[in-house]
Amino acid sequence: MFERGSLRGAVDHDAIISSIAQEVHYPIPIVKRIYEDEFARLKSVARVSDYLVLFASRRTRDLLLSARRQRYSATG
Repeated sequence: MFERGSLRGAVDHDAIISSIAQEVHYPIPIVKRIYEDEFARLKSVARVSDYLVLFASRRTRDLLLSARRQRYSATG
């Protein structure tokens, strides 16, 4: 999914995914799927790729936290 040499500097996507999963308490496979989707979506329209990892990780975290809030508010 990710082109390891395409971004400036070494980016450890697996570490980012693992960190998000730990922070939001979701399984890694779910976080990975959402992160990869967001990264691909952003990359397809980006003119500058310097901040793709930042925006993809932030969007992934926000989506998962939002889903968690919606799930708890629906049951409460």
